[in-house]
Amino acid sequence: MTKQNKRWLFYSAVAVFLLLSYVIILYAQGYKYSFKDAKFLRTGTIVLKINTGARVFLNDKLEGETSFFNNSFSADRLLPGKYKITIQKDSYSAWSKSFNVEEGLVTDFPNILILPEEGEEEQKLFEEVNLLFKELESITTLESAPDSRKGSLSPTPETTEGFFVLDSKNKKLLRSMNGNLQELTQNVEGFRLSKNKNKIAWWTNNEIWVMWLTDQNYQPFHKKEDRELITRFQISIQNGTWFRGEDHLILELEQIDSKGRPYSIYRVIETDKRSGVNIIEL
Repeated sequence: MTKQNKRWLFYSAVAVFLLLSYVIILYAQGYKYSFKDAKFLRTGTIVLKINTGARVFLNDKLEGETSFFNNSFSADRLLPGKYKITIQKDSYSAWSKSFNVEEGLVTDFPNILILPEEGEEEQKLFEEVNLLFKELESITTLESAPDSRKGSLSPTPETTEGFFVLDSKNKKLLRSMNGNLQELTQNVEGFRLSKNKNKIAWWTNNEIWVMWLTDQNYQPFHKKEDRELITRFQISIQNGTWFRGEDHLILELEQIDSKGRPYSIYRVIETDKRSGVNIIEL
């Protein structure tokens, strides 16, 4: 081998070493090569927390299953772009969203809820729902009982933000601030404070709204006083309350059968509106 060939091999080896070192450093810093963009891009991560063990699909491809210990799942080193994620479990409702992974950021879905659709577990769910609305009956009766001093006003318990009052005659939701009643919104049929009084939900004839009473420090982030239309229905909302925490609501809706007779159906709704709202039919 000539001296020139040896020099060429040496410089080639050095070049390969430097290139590989550069790639390894980029990889260690969370970068990945995008053939679509023909360059290195910083990757993102998704984190999921589900109420039960389930399978996770990413762009309709099985990615894995949730952790045995806490029913969580994470996928890192994802190139920026749009992804579809689906949660499935046999005999349970499905959960799905399409969302954008951004460079260097974590996209977190910390309160995913799927519910049983068959068998003994479904029966337990119906019992839970029936008990929940049965307990509401006494609360609703107490809160909506006429008060000779307030007419048709029905107050909630005191919160750090004062208390909320439904003027059922004029369908106005009012809030007590510094001893004064201020109008919050109109056309309200009913409302519920969340258990820890961090949020308030109210419904009109066919819309459900949420307002944050404190800053929400997990995704999707919200500031105090944010209010959002969660979804609307084509049929009337009869009743509603918070379901298993402060990130889902359950609504009683009025349906009409073929003979014109009304009957109740129930829907569980997530308050996370990112890429649409998942609604579970019971």
